[in-house]
Amino acid sequence: MPDAVDGVYLGVDVGTSATRVSLVRPGGHAVVASAGYRTVRAGGGRVEQDPAAWSRALAAALRRLITRGADLREVTAVGLCGQTPTLVPVDAAGRPVRAALTWQDTRAAAEAAELAGRFGDPEPLIGTALPWSAANMPAKLAWLARHEPDAVRRTRWLLQPKDLVGLWLTGRATSDPWSSKGICRVTDGAPAITVLSACGWPSDACPQVAAAWARRGTVTAAAARRFGLPPGVPVCVGWSDALAQVLAAGCFERGSGFVFSGTSAIVGAPAAGRAAGLFGVPGSCAPAPLLYGPTQSSGASVAWIARLLGCRPADVPALAARASAGPWPAFVPYLSGERAPLWNADVRGLMLGLAAEHGPAEIARAVLTGTMLSARHVLDAVEEATGERIAEIEFTGRGAGDPAWEAIALETLGARVRFHSDPDMSARGAAMLAAIMAGASPAQASAVLGDATRSAAPAEAERARGRRLSARYRRASDAALAWLESSGGDADG
Repeated sequence: MPDAVDGVYLGVDVGTSATRVSLVRPGGHAVVASAGYRTVRAGGGRVEQDPAAWSRALAAALRRLITRGADLREVTAVGLCGQTPTLVPVDAAGRPVRAALTWQDTRAAAEAAELAGRFGDPEPLIGTALPWSAANMPAKLAWLARHEPDAVRRTRWLLQPKDLVGLWLTGRATSDPWSSKGICRVTDGAPAITVLSACGWPSDACPQVAAAWARRGTVTAAAARRFGLPPGVPVCVGWSDALAQVLAAGCFERGSGFVFSGTSAIVGAPAAGRAAGLFGVPGSCAPAPLLYGPTQSSGASVAWIARLLGCRPADVPALAARASAGPWPAFVPYLSGERAPLWNADVRGLMLGLAAEHGPAEIARAVLTGTMLSARHVLDAVEEATGERIAEIEFTGRGAGDPAWEAIALETLGARVRFHSDPDMSARGAAMLAAIMAGASPAQASAVLGDATRSAAPAEAERARGRRLSARYRRASDAALAWLESSGGDADG
């Protein structure tokens, strides 16, 4: 065992619905806990969170770790990750000046269109082909400057949720280049001056930027009292939850594709270059270049259909498994718009092919299949851009371990799938970042701190069926876009 991984590492993931913590030992054993918080949703695309809830959740999750037998005095180092792009403006004292605009907030659609019209290709300004969408930082910044100019005057730093937690732990406002893309240039971490100026912000609102695995600082005495961690423990800068999962799943070492299913899905593969509608992570931000995209609704679609059917989200897969042999309706999960690969906040979900004989089981099957086919849509975009087939896919999160979900994944994804046992891979990836900060290589961290996995491959008949389902899904996606266009671009039209 490499000495560099001979420690106990704490990963903290400030997620969309909860803060998750994972105390990981060599051999991959982890003690995990979480604590949730409320998201405020209102008309006009407003989706916000109270940053103070993240502090309460972290303290509660760490207390739960202790009740499960963890000893925080053993922690060697702390790693961070979290939801992005979620805008957290803070003042010089590190206090949030308003509620956080989460990645699901779509109020900035008009500003996104204005930025796209003004700048076109953002890569010369930002260092990556960041879509000019309401989900991303530049449009959110422009919206805030236009509608809440006092917030601009009061703000010292523009942070992400894990950066605010890092500030609480160490007293230092630091971010990594990928999480702060659009605020900084991903190639060198310097402020994206032209973009910030166009959005009404000073360049010094960009925090200090360093590699995700760099040392942010150490746990202060005040933070030790607040959260129960040992003072003086090193804390890394941290990463987006998406890239932390890529690390935890071993994709950098194996070169495999990935589908990480949570509230949304994170989908892609290690690859260089550009793909329409996808993020291109350069080698300056990760151990290897990536092409990936976040969808808008994965688990969110399951929660939606569970609500309509009067059951729990956990019951939907078993219900879907009772569906008739088909054909089932085609479902596109654009319930709140779609991010990758469409980046259209106004498009809406669609269910085609409903028949009188379809009941709750068939509808549930259609929803699960549609969410997986939305992931395949992103993987297809990677393959189309690179000209190479993705032969193996890492599958984590919602659905891993459930026979019905896994059968649908094999059928729809059309490749060998490695199923991961840890449902909290982002927090595990954050713990691996802590190990890399302490001296391990990414390969060592993955080998020594990785979770248990098993793999399966679809039969040729399943691959053929998956191709037919994917082609039908793409036609349904086109129909959803055509409906939006026929409505004059008004989702409610």
